[in-house]
Amino acid sequence: MTVPEGRPSDKFIGFFRLLDACDKPGCPVCRCLQFDAEQYLEALLYEQVNDPDTQRRLYASWGFCNWHAWMLRETPDPTFGSSIIYADLLRLAIDRLERRSLRRVIRPQGRFAWLRRLLARRRSPALVELYGRRASCPACQLVAESETRYLQAAMQFVDDPQLDHAYARSQGLCVPHVIRALELGAGSPRADRLIAQTLPKWAELRRDLLGFVAKHDYRNTKPFTEAEGTAYLRAFETLAGASGVFGNDAHRGQRTDGEGSRRTIAPSRDRPAPGRDRPAPRRAGRCSLSA
Repeated sequence: MTVPEGRPSDKFIGFFRLLDACDKPGCPVCRCLQFDAEQYLEALLYEQVNDPDTQRRLYASWGFCNWHAWMLRETPDPTFGSSIIYADLLRLAIDRLERRSLRRVIRPQGRFAWLRRLLARRRSPALVELYGRRASCPACQLVAESETRYLQAAMQFVDDPQLDHAYARSQGLCVPHVIRALELGAGSPRADRLIAQTLPKWAELRRDLLGFVAKHDYRNTKPFTEAEGTAYLRAFETLAGASGVFGNDAHRGQRTDGEGSRRTIAPSRDRPAPGRDRPAPRRAGRCSLSA
């Protein structure tokens, strides 16, 4: 994919959102995706609960994915809208299961009924196949589209002074988003420049991790720095992305439509952000450290 040079007139709201995210802990693109998902779910509960298009998308996906369903709880006043949505989705699930039970009661009749029953036993139940082919969670679809735009903007404006200065202050992209940028910008020198700006940040994080480990030596008398004490949290996000953004591998490859695991995003308000609100752990009896 060819990544064109960014011009000032090409800047859009996503570019400026990316700038703001660079001043927050963790991967800037992950931060943007969390914000987008929160805004989407809040707007859906406030004004789209009875919207026919929204209902059709939720029917097709059997509701939200695990992370986005629980993320609803983090929106302002989620109880009323969520109750309407999930009463309808539960009705749909009950109807689908009841229709399956009815078909099992009405056994195939006719000359080749025995063959149809035999074939039915050898393949997955129709409802299992239907669930496996369900559409992606609507919030996940939004996040996937937003992710592409943010990464394209990061590459398109990689030489822009505004983004260059903001990215220099950031903790850098996570590994999954760097890999995705390589995919989107295959053959583009702009992707290579983005990576060149990111690798020193990963190297600095590794130095903090090694410094934290080294200071556990019983002969050490130096205190942990804040960066060293929180390095393991930043390493979690750097290697795996922000909590929930890339889902998990528990059911990878089990969907019949070949989509594999879904890219999702999860709430983070009840968790301390990487680099904040976590004191450096200390081991008693190993070394004497000043506060």
